[in-house]
Amino acid sequence: MLQSTQAAWWVVRFCISGDVVMELHHIFLIGARGQASDIIVKVGQVPKFRRNGNVVGLQDARVVSREVMDSWIQEMMPPFLKERYEENGDVDFAFEDQVGTRFRVNVFRQSGVQGFVARIVNNYIKSIDELGLPSVLHKMTQFRRGIVLVTGSVGSGKSTTLAATVQQINNTYPYHIITIEDPVEYLYQDVKSMVNQREVGIDTRSFQAALKAGLRQSPDVIVVGEMRDPETVKTALMAAETGILVFSTLHTMDVVETFNRVLSFFPESDHGIIRSQLSRTLMMCVSQRLLPSRDGQSRVVAAEVMVVNERVREIIEGGKDIHLVHDVIKQGKEYYGMQTFDQSLLELYRNRKISRKMAFAHAHSVTDLAAAMDGLEAAS
Repeated sequence: MLQSTQAAWWVVRFCISGDVVMELHHIFLIGARGQASDIIVKVGQVPKFRRNGNVVGLQDARVVSREVMDSWIQEMMPPFLKERYEENGDVDFAFEDQVGTRFRVNVFRQSGVQGFVARIVNNYIKSIDELGLPSVLHKMTQFRRGIVLVTGSVGSGKSTTLAATVQQINNTYPYHIITIEDPVEYLYQDVKSMVNQREVGIDTRSFQAALKAGLRQSPDVIVVGEMRDPETVKTALMAAETGILVFSTLHTMDVVETFNRVLSFFPESDHGIIRSQLSRTLMMCVSQRLLPSRDGQSRVVAAEVMVVNERVREIIEGGKDIHLVHDVIKQGKEYYGMQTFDQSLLELYRNRKISRKMAFAHAHSVTDLAAAMDGLEAAS
């Protein structure tokens, strides 16, 4: 793999250095073959790539001119999005290059010029096990109704986790699955399920509109790419109450913050109703982070996992002691498969996947984690 990666870097340097005109597909080629997660392009800089969490420049490449940038964006951006881009100053869309690699692209204006970031979407959908996710996440695919939330910061792998979940359901059950995405990233082929993928802006005007329509389309599973507004949250909860299994994502860092984020969509007078709906419908919440591996050659997933049991439902409905959920998660590891971030970090450290320093950098309680690590080392 290292040799092929080095070869790919050499090919692209050769193609776009000197007086040879840079072409967009060369940039995408090196990103995909070099195992980058993102391609970051700015006028006046050489193209850059995020690989294993670090941003590196393309050696020996020419800087991107304003004219080249404008031509690349013209090449990528679907015509129907140009009006939205002019109005908002940024826009998301999916793009497929000449060799069939898909990218989730965000184009934006900055300092009077254009720029873009392209997230590389692997055509191969890895399984839950291949991603190194906790085995309890297989349970997500076995629910028949309710709502499952996958949360984390930008670039934490939420979409990849959802894709693995959808693919496992697709491989296992004769269901009708509807995805609502902005934009569509992973493409599914029907296996045992029938999968319909709707893209906001192309197939529907909004998450909310597609979700409401989805209730009339005989779904077993609905995947909402992101819950962005109160109406989408309300409709997702209502769908879960009617017996549909709903998956969605939020930009939150842990389980407790996720509850607070959902409530923040609504006025305080509605919080009691929303807590009641959540207590009845929420089945699992997974909050994840991608951390550099011990050898620095890859990234690994640390995940906080809450499986909703009766105690969690009581806490959600009560509302005032939501912080107690953390203790329930910690105590539910053996029986329910739950885990806190610190328990996940300890397991990754035990398996020599991350360093002690990296674990401490992301720990909820460094003191408790250090004591647990010392206990491991003493036992060995």
